[in-house]
Amino acid sequence: MRVRKLADRLQDLEGALAKHGALIRKNFTSWQGGLDLSLLAQQTQAVGDDARSMSKRADLARNLEKAGDATGMCTPDGNIINIPWDMTDVNAQSAREAAQEAATLKKALDDPKSAGSRDDIEAISRSLADHQDDPIYLAAFANAGGIVDAARVPRALHEEDGTHNDDVLSKDSQNVVSQYATAVNRILTLQSAGKIPPNPDYVKALTNPPNDDMWSVGALFKYGPSGGKWDTKALTAVGGAMLDWRKAHPMRPTYTKGQVVGYSYVGPAFVDPDNAWYGSLGLTHSYVSEGIDDAQKRVTAIDANDPSLALMQRVSENADASRGLLTGPDGVRHTQELVNDHWATPGLAANDYTWPSAVLRAATGDRLHHPVESAEAAANIINVGAAKFDSDKKKSDFEKEQYPDDPAVSKALSSIFQSYTPDFATSTGISQKDASANDDGTITVGRAPALAFLSEVMKNHDEAGNVIQAIDAQISLTSQHGITGDEGTYLKNLAELRGEVSVAGHDVNMDEAALRDAEHAKQLMWFNIVSSAAAAVPLPAGPKLVELGSKWVQAAIWAGIPYGGAQFPSGEANQVESNYKDIKFSDSTSMQIPLMQGLVRAGDIKAPAGHPEWANGNIVIRNDADRAAFNQWWVKTKSDNHGRLDNFDDDMRDAFSRGVG
Repeated sequence: MRVRKLADRLQDLEGALAKHGALIRKNFTSWQGGLDLSLLAQQTQAVGDDARSMSKRADLARNLEKAGDATGMCTPDGNIINIPWDMTDVNAQSAREAAQEAATLKKALDDPKSAGSRDDIEAISRSLADHQDDPIYLAAFANAGGIVDAARVPRALHEEDGTHNDDVLSKDSQNVVSQYATAVNRILTLQSAGKIPPNPDYVKALTNPPNDDMWSVGALFKYGPSGGKWDTKALTAVGGAMLDWRKAHPMRPTYTKGQVVGYSYVGPAFVDPDNAWYGSLGLTHSYVSEGIDDAQKRVTAIDANDPSLALMQRVSENADASRGLLTGPDGVRHTQELVNDHWATPGLAANDYTWPSAVLRAATGDRLHHPVESAEAAANIINVGAAKFDSDKKKSDFEKEQYPDDPAVSKALSSIFQSYTPDFATSTGISQKDASANDDGTITVGRAPALAFLSEVMKNHDEAGNVIQAIDAQISLTSQHGITGDEGTYLKNLAELRGEVSVAGHDVNMDEAALRDAEHAKQLMWFNIVSSAAAAVPLPAGPKLVELGSKWVQAAIWAGIPYGGAQFPSGEANQVESNYKDIKFSDSTSMQIPLMQGLVRAGDIKAPAGHPEWANGNIVIRNDADRAAFNQWWVKTKSDNHGRLDNFDDDMRDAFSRGVG
């Protein structure tokens, strides 16, 4: 169509003027040119406006032709069609055009392989883009079933593209899906802003799509706007529906290892479940024609097309949606689906837990601006994590083989503990069945769920170091403000929590030596983080938390943050840590080190003359000599403080014993 070509050329011209206009003005100025280029920016805008208007004219002309109202430039009775030049005031025509295009789209989707279907699908995607600032058009399109059919577009394009080299949508198709996704989101955001009348069917079209085709819904979000641009309530609703859909479908094939059967060797293979959701995408396995390399590529393609991963990525990009997903009447159910080992892929080492983990962190991380919702999400995660520790004991051998404990899950749960360490500490000694959120944005964690949750975290023994160091960081920062009064009470709570950590470690086969090793392995990283405050998290100033002179408490850090600014030359840190692991002292006495860090940083005491490198509080025990020097320093410091540290030492041991007991 010539009008469409003209619109495209005008868009190209606008792009060229926008790209090169500044350079043109700069060059003419430097060359002392006599041309007045002050209007160049205005002309660029004018060309753009003309391009957008011309594009709308092209949409309207094509729609009239498709609807049978025009042949060439005339109506069936021979009258010339008049397409208005001013496209800003054609409301009635806009609504009619949208309804007609929705009907054309439905027809194309009902028979996607028919002649002209793809042209119609692509043309309507352009029209939607042209009318993104036209609420009348978008509302009419949606009310005519446009969102329902937009959720069918990925499937129709896949039927046209077929599956080639495990790709189920061509690049062109991905771009078309992106335009439909942008239009759907625009409709939803205009509805939220009150510019389109509310209609619950809009979101229902995405949570309950035709033929239960959640893959197509996932494709809209995968190729559509980022999570922060989606309407939050809609994103939360679709995310929840996707998790429910995921729970109802086996998401991955099972894996069988190579083995000798009789006198023959049967190679490793992937076995698809009955009625696999990815079967219609052409991704099922062939045990006749594919080798293990091809089979693994096919599993990777299944992973890449998993709609639940696409949705969790978008939800994780929207903290409000993440909190909405994990709170409210459905929050526990959604949390249960997120906190499990089934996000992994049997037979592959790929980490599918990136986005589910990101949702957990986004939902719980903003304790300053959304303390109550964050606390509710955290309490749900803690309860589900604690229940997982108990239920995992009942895993069958087959389940353990297919879905062993996923260290990525432990790592995500560890980050929750690190963000809520003060809450765990102030909850010590409390006996209640579940973790619960409080009105002030804190949580209370009963001893039983705390132990089970910590055990679940420390199934991944590497995470034990982060758990212990999170507590040590609190000891260090608290002691900078004092070790008596409220601060002293909080320090006792931290010591008791350290005792609970020791019990939880024993539950996952970590003895005292293993716990010490885990603690020491993370010490250098945490020293740097505590001193730089790189991972400080603001906490609500509620009555259950001790005020330490600042709302900022060093609480959240997870192992994914790289250690920077090491105190050792390159290549020496590993050897230092290795030497440090050989130093033997108990969990309770090891709390002396973070205490002294805080006292040094507060200026209450000075580092010993033989260890000036400890002057900033970065106390690293490198070898037996360092440990002996620290002990001497500790004894001298206690004598110089008139029993104050003696009391602390006794209190720490007693509190630690309560935690263990």
